[in-house]
Amino acid sequence: MTPFGLFLEKIRRSRQLQQKQLAADLGVQACYISALEKGRKAPPSKQVLEKLIMALGLDGQEQAALWESVEQSQRSFQLPEGMMLTEYRMINELRKRLGRLSEGQVTLILDVLALSTPTPANKQRNARRIDM
Repeated sequence: MTPFGLFLEKIRRSRQLQQKQLAADLGVQACYISALEKGRKAPPSKQVLEKLIMALGLDGQEQAALWESVEQSQRSFQLPEGMMLTEYRMINELRKRLGRLSEGQVTLILDVLALSTPTPANKQRNARRIDM
């Protein structure tokens, strides 16, 4: 299951809709909804996602969660131009290990990436350290 599939199933069930009902509202087959929820299909096109927003009556917070789940569920992406050679190496090593990483390894990688992300909380902490 993918983040998008999990989101779709959860929101559909919260609306007490069967897959067949949602499929009819979107103009697709029920097996397509099932494949999306199980992660066998990548998230649909923007047009289908917009129909989904309307069919499920998603509020702003739910829409934000939908788009985040879509982003997290992308199966392919394009590497940006101008990457350092070490970034290519890192991406390649990560790609080889995807599906076999432990929860601890994933957490550690995310923690390291968060160190370089300038969030307001991190800026506050860093500013306090400098002032002391």
